[in-house]
Amino acid sequence: MKRTLLLGALALATLSGFGCDVCGMFMSLQPHDRTSTIGLSWRLRYREGVFTTTGFSQAKHGGTEAAIDAKYREIYQVADVRADVWVKPRWAVFASLPLVNNYQSVDGATTADIFGMGDAMVIGRYLVANTECGADTSRSRHRLMLGGGAKLPSGRNDLIYQGETVGPDLQPGTGTTDLLVSAEYLYRKGLWGAGLNLIGRYNGEANDYRFGHGLNATAEVFRVISAGHMRIMPSLGTYLELATEDQANDVSVSGTGGPTLFTHVSSRVWWRSFSLGLTWQHAVVDRQGSMMVPNKERVIIGINYNI
Repeated sequence: MKRTLLLGALALATLSGFGCDVCGMFMSLQPHDRTSTIGLSWRLRYREGVFTTTGFSQAKHGGTEAAIDAKYREIYQVADVRADVWVKPRWAVFASLPLVNNYQSVDGATTADIFGMGDAMVIGRYLVANTECGADTSRSRHRLMLGGGAKLPSGRNDLIYQGETVGPDLQPGTGTTDLLVSAEYLYRKGLWGAGLNLIGRYNGEANDYRFGHGLNATAEVFRVISAGHMRIMPSLGTYLELATEDQANDVSVSGTGGPTLFTHVSSRVWWRSFSLGLTWQHAVVDRQGSMMVPNKERVIIGINYNI
């Protein structure tokens, strides 16, 4: 079973990585069929942009005075421990606990460098349909999973840098309980396949501020390559982030929200009980609001062990 459909390609594998790093969200999908896994991952999101300002900065991450044409740079890093446990033949529970480092500079001067535990996430998933695996790899095979859960307010959202409280985007946690729903679809025929992963979130409110509700999607085409005990799966696709406007005191924050479309290049390797993945995503369309520092790159690296 492990060396057929779902060894080579299960649910877009270890590190498709869909989620909002700013809001502490990330979901990883296990690389083996109905096999519990534990793992470590590291991901980075890089943002950069120039804002024409007068008086106070237009960037919502700011809050300090900035010169005209101030250059903003933001780096969000997350290292997390995660587990995906199958509790029944059709039920699995995924959980992650992140450690966060969020950095911001304006015109080269550091305005935030925050470390701390992020928000934990728990989501249950149900295997709706799974085509039987077998020796005949020429026929079409399908898999569908649906899930739901929550991001929990385990990270602090009141940290201070150099005597100033940083903005909500730069805090390690949001202080809110956010509801999550997910859908994972996989198709494969022979050595080629495709998959689509969706995750939606409905955000709570803390300190009279609510991040915009969001929908993230990863779509990719992959090929499975066998080399002895090793399975390699390179893939190409797209990653999309959509978000509504934030709200402050129940009033929409103009210049927030909007879509970002990334290219998606990934490679996963499975060897015996281990799996390793690397994903690179480059923003090609960024239509976020005018107050948002533009997305540039995302990188995700991780390793899993099958229990």
